[in-house]
Amino acid sequence: MKNTLAFALILFLALACVMPCVSRANPAPTDQQATPAALTRNPYSQTPSQHSASLKLPDHFTPYTSEPIGDNRICVAGRTTNADGMNQKPVAYVGEQASKRVLWIARLDMPADMYQSRATHCARHGDSLYILLQSDTQSEQTLSQTLLRVVKLNAASGAMQLQQDVDVPSAYSVWVDEGANHFAWNGDRLVITGHDLLDADHAHQAAFTLRLNDNLKP
Repeated sequence: MKNTLAFALILFLALACVMPCVSRANPAPTDQQATPAALTRNPYSQTPSQHSASLKLPDHFTPYTSEPIGDNRICVAGRTTNADGMNQKPVAYVGEQASKRVLWIARLDMPADMYQSRATHCARHGDSLYILLQSDTQSEQTLSQTLLRVVKLNAASGAMQLQQDVDVPSAYSVWVDEGANHFAWNGDRLVITGHDLLDADHAHQAAFTLRLNDNLKP
């Protein structure tokens, strides 16, 4: 009889211990379900400015112009080279004037069959930026021709919208001097003024003026 009572007492105590332990263990799956949600949260979703701040200008960049384009922004046009100062390629970017933060960088296409190219002027019209490229056909300056191209970019993103080679009638080689007044909007026309060497006489220098619409047509 004593053995029976002792066994019953031991069984009762064992059950009393096990039941609370099971009850306390039940919340564990709730904690495990919360963990994946925390791990899959994008840590950059609340700080998009970190991506813009990480933009870095290409090595060996040299600016040719820096023009205010409104909205506290500035357009900078220039070129990059290799470490030896050769192999010029056109680049333009837009930055915030106050913070000096680069918003976007556009590495522009060099026209076909050109030896080198540079972005020298920038002008805004509406929601677009117009960039002037001046490109050389050869490395030897006395033999090279300089030709013009205008590139139209989205002012907010730098996305390519249009590009057009500019033809100066009867010209063998053309160039545009520095200064915003040589590449500027006047009403609904982009006015480009520069100099050229004539096809008929390469030693004779003349002046030219071109007027293009917003689709880069005369």
